[in-house]
Amino acid sequence: MSVINYSPVSKPFLMTGVILSFIGTTIGSIWMISFFGISMPEQLTSIFQTHRILQLNGFVTLMIMGIGYMIIPRMRNQLTPSGKLAKISYLFVICSIGVDFVGSIISDDYSKIATTLRLIGVSIFGGLMFYMLRIVPKLLRESDYFIAISITLLIASQLVSLFDVQQNTLIQKQMWLFFPILMIFAIEYKTLPSFLGFIRPKRKLVTTSIILAVLSGIMGIVGTIIPYMLLDIAFNLGMICTVLCFALSLYIFGGFDNTEILKLISGEKKKRYHTIILHTRIAFGFLLAGLLLGTLHAANLSVFATYDLTIHYIAIGFIGVTIMLYLPIMIPPILEKSIRFLDFNHIPLTLVLAALAIRTIGDVILSSSFNEQFGVIFGISGFIILAGMFLFVRMIHRAMKNTNSELSLV
Repeated sequence: MSVINYSPVSKPFLMTGVILSFIGTTIGSIWMISFFGISMPEQLTSIFQTHRILQLNGFVTLMIMGIGYMIIPRMRNQLTPSGKLAKISYLFVICSIGVDFVGSIISDDYSKIATTLRLIGVSIFGGLMFYMLRIVPKLLRESDYFIAISITLLIASQLVSLFDVQQNTLIQKQMWLFFPILMIFAIEYKTLPSFLGFIRPKRKLVTTSIILAVLSGIMGIVGTIIPYMLLDIAFNLGMICTVLCFALSLYIFGGFDNTEILKLISGEKKKRYHTIILHTRIAFGFLLAGLLLGTLHAANLSVFATYDLTIHYIAIGFIGVTIMLYLPIMIPPILEKSIRFLDFNHIPLTLVLAALAIRTIGDVILSSSFNEQFGVIFGISGFIILAGMFLFVRMIHRAMKNTNSELSLV
């Protein structure tokens, strides 16, 4: 692969996404404590609403757009067709976040303006990416279908938000998380075969996964507009089947003999290999658990625990853990510095898992009856996530080595 610098386009998206994630997590952590009996000043309640804006509209959207601007051209060894249009799409999304943020702070509804700005931004992104998809890759073309479905659902979700309809809140958030899930599938389908050492995924299963993703996306869009229990259940079950078929096609939970591979690799390569397997299996475990809880919530088990854990198992357990895996792999071509996996430890991941475990216990207690005297203990999960994020960034910084070589994802 020739040396092409993809970083100018993707770098502001990724950097801003990470910054917004820290701010959003801090706000969410304080908000979480308020659920467990700690009184907060009334002025803070409006700020709490910005947690969703910063995490979903900000972190998730910007990170996936940044990854898309980097990976999709890279899969074709091409530059993004227009760096200027990419920057314009960034500015529109940033402006939408700013408008949403101000509207929440002053308790005024600017959501239509923010959604319109965001729709323009993601439409520019979608147009550029669809233009790139016309170039057929030599291998593993199925990844393009996941990309196409992902971008289509992102744009469709923004369009639906413009209409004055009574939207199903959980399905709406799940749909917002569905597009990064599918974009992650596209990247993993393209990279895991070489990372894990097997030649080809199971194509029949991945084709089934693509078809189920389309059907689930249609049911999700309709479900955000029409509140119908059976449709919500079908959407979640469709997503579960989509994930299962994809995981089986890529041997996420095993099914191939890697004995010879492990004998041939050592040191840095072996550490990276085990890190990829560990993070991938944990991430998919949380994704399936989140979708199962979403199914239970749709089946009229509408308690706070199923609602909250559905969102956070997917957002933190799957998307967050996957980003923890891929961010160190994406940084070398962006910053022109290599990262040694041998310098990694599992402390950040352990803190994230501990936080999700504490949140699970706290949500279950909150959904029933609880003693406020001890409830605050379960409200600290957000701060544990925050500590894990800081340690993760510090770990990456310490593992960086200056280099002029290019490390390739694909």
